[in-house]
Amino acid sequence: MKVNIEMLAAIYKLGTAVVCADEKVDPVCAKPLTAFFYGINGFNDEAMQRVADYANKNESMTVQRVVELVSNFDVDAKKKIVNVLADIVRAEQTMSENKLKLFNGLRSLCGLPEPDVPLVDNSEDVIAPTFLAAKTNGLAYPFQSEAQDWRGLDADIAKHIGAERTEVVRFTAPLNALSKRLGLVDCHLVFLVDRNGYQKDGIGDNMTGTILYGSGHEILGNIVFALETDKGYELKGFTSARLIEDAYIAINEAVGELLRLE
Repeated sequence: MKVNIEMLAAIYKLGTAVVCADEKVDPVCAKPLTAFFYGINGFNDEAMQRVADYANKNESMTVQRVVELVSNFDVDAKKKIVNVLADIVRAEQTMSENKLKLFNGLRSLCGLPEPDVPLVDNSEDVIAPTFLAAKTNGLAYPFQSEAQDWRGLDADIAKHIGAERTEVVRFTAPLNALSKRLGLVDCHLVFLVDRNGYQKDGIGDNMTGTILYGSGHEILGNIVFALETDKGYELKGFTSARLIEDAYIAINEAVGELLRLE
């Protein structure tokens, strides 16, 4: 990914915001950000000053513009950035709550993935593959599946939507936006519907599905949200309690708060 000075300034603004999240600034926190920039081929003190000046003196570098720029970075660039920000947070012996809170907020705003090394031990946060069902009446609920193959998983999901077979809805504009917001890496958000729903009477319009389909085409019957790998299109569940919570919140906001947990 080719970067220009505006993009570098956006990274600088994010990094310095986390460095300065506390009233007292510890110089050790700035080292990961400095190391990132000086790791760029040909980068020197003069280039560093130009980036800093652009970030601090250019009126166009608003918070909104920084978030917009970073949100549009590719997956590899986002991974590098989130790792730098994480290194800034963990640089001090005692992790700052202010830095951690800002880090999580920036991740959400910019659609950044999890860092390679989690900031907090989330071992208790790991859950069995979990899916999110959304009924036609607006009620939603999570459920887990221990199916080992597609056939078993399809049967589990079909049971929750009252179907014999399911069909995957993927890559609509609203779903793509949600995948980006959730910072998904190597996978994307999908939902599954009753493959034969249009042949059945009285199963009802699913407004959540219809909105996320995004073309005015009605989605009928209950639906189930899941993740799907970018390579191989392998269906899988959410395995983080935090991610499924974030997904429910993001989905509900995208459909105008139509959902409520059962």
